[in-house]
Amino acid sequence: MGGSGGMGTDAFYVPPDPLPSDVPGTLIRVEEIEPFAEGTQAWKVLYVSTAVDGTPIAVSGMVAAPAGPPPQDGYDVVTWNHGTKGVSDRCAPSRGYRSGFHDFFDIAPELVAAGYVGVMTDAEGLGTPGIHPYLVGPSEGRGALDIIKAAQQIEEAGAGSRVVIWGRSQGGHGALFAGEIAPTWAPELEVLGVISAAPASEFQAIITSGVFLPGARGFIWQLALGFEASYAELSIEDVFADEALSAIETLLDEEACGAEFGEVAAGFDGAGFETSPLDIPAWVTRLDENSPGNVRTEVPILLIQGQDDRIVPILLTNVLNGRLCDIGNETDYRVFEGYGHNDSTLKNMPLMLEWTAARFAGESAITTCE
Repeated sequence: MGGSGGMGTDAFYVPPDPLPSDVPGTLIRVEEIEPFAEGTQAWKVLYVSTAVDGTPIAVSGMVAAPAGPPPQDGYDVVTWNHGTKGVSDRCAPSRGYRSGFHDFFDIAPELVAAGYVGVMTDAEGLGTPGIHPYLVGPSEGRGALDIIKAAQQIEEAGAGSRVVIWGRSQGGHGALFAGEIAPTWAPELEVLGVISAAPASEFQAIITSGVFLPGARGFIWQLALGFEASYAELSIEDVFADEALSAIETLLDEEACGAEFGEVAAGFDGAGFETSPLDIPAWVTRLDENSPGNVRTEVPILLIQGQDDRIVPILLTNVLNGRLCDIGNETDYRVFEGYGHNDSTLKNMPLMLEWTAARFAGESAITTCE
């Protein structure tokens, strides 16, 4: 299952008006899709979640499960948070969009083979109406938890309540936020651990250095759009010059995805800023509160980083790890020499599955925090 075909019509992603409920996790509609592997079954779903401003919204995603009758207590669940796809509807993974990185299409067969139900949120605004709130932590965390509750309403899937949260890159950021908010947002779920690989963090540092790095500018543009979509006090017109604003508008009109944003933004010196967001207090406040690691997570965290990662440099994750430890997290920080960004999950599936199985088995986790 790949490319843009075979995923059904766009009508699936149009939410009913009004929504059937404002209860997060309510399943709105479900459609069986081509299984990810032999001996599995899969669905795409539309479910209720909540925007940053508290408004009930519809979010889409995918569910994969073993074929056949589920066990009495249901299967343990892994919820996957995807890396950067874009901010436009056509960039939603459940619509078949793939960005070339290790993704749910690759991961789901391994999760199901291990005896788990795998779920993946597209995230708010990907596939469904609105701009995707790129790197806005509460939005990402809610979407990743609420799809578990939606999957529990698919009888054939047999999703239970015990959960481990996974994610890489943008998804590593979302996984950390899902772990932080789980006790209050989804107390009915038994979250047992978080795996965060090469997570986006330290947003002030990303902007400070990213204006000089052509490869980082597309991420900065998408971050600015996501924050503007989430916070009424923020406007991209306050930070970007007219030429950059025009380029961003064209990309949105074309429903560009992450790679296309990156190609265009790379050509703008200083990321096209007229005024740095770091010179505007309202932007700084939102950047800081959406960098993970400000709230202690109650369950163990496996933090994975590639030494040679050029998308999320190790220096940023080192800072994040220090903050996670300082606030009392039980964090196991693993750095892999020679590994790049995609490698952090692609080459570490055995480690991630072993660590996940240990959490479901009730074993104590290792911490590298001093």
